[in-house]
Order: sequence, then C-alpha cells, then structure tokens
Amino acid sequence: MDQLIRKLRHKMDRASIYRTIELFEKLGIVNRLQIGWKYKLELSETFAGHHHHATCLQCEKVIAFEENPELEAGIHKLAEDLGFKLTSHSLELRGLCKDCQNK
Repeated sequence: MDQLIRKLRHKMDRASIYRTIELFEKLGIVNRLQIGWKYKLELSETFAGHHHHATCLQCEKVIAFEENPELEAGIHKLAEDLGFKLTSHSLELRGLCKDCQNK
C-alpha cells in the first residue's frame, strides 16, 4: 500500500486508493498476503499463476515459488479426507532467507 500511495499521491487521494484496493479484493483482482501485522498485495490467480510464498521473518522479503504437483495433490487429498470441498488454498513458509541466515 505504501508503494501505491507514493506512486499515486499526485493522482489520487489516500482514501480513494484504499477504497479501490478494497473493491479489487472483493472482485478477486488482488489478494492480501498477511505478513505479521503488515500485509502486501499481489494479483490474484486469475492474473498470475497459482503459487505459494516463503516469507523472511527478519527482512520481510516475500519469495514466490511455483506450485509443486506432489504438494498440490497432497493438499487436495487432505481436503478430500476431511470431507472438505476445496475452492482455493494458499501456503506460506516462514523463516529466514539466505541473506539473513548469513548475517
């Protein structure tokens, strides 16, 4: 949101940006990625392929990684075993990125 507000500060007021993002979330255009108390926005799977995230707890870098067919099959099997009709899912790994591990 900070990046959007900075880029659009001379074109749109802050409230309009928040209302627009809220609408985009309702329409499924963007997804909110919760990172601790903060969040980041990204295009939904309609506009960007299905993927998951690894988030560094120190520098807050978010690394997207492609889906793994075996992992996806396992997630679908788990949902089936639970008697759950899966409509979507997300997976986030949390830890330290390579850069932060080496510090």
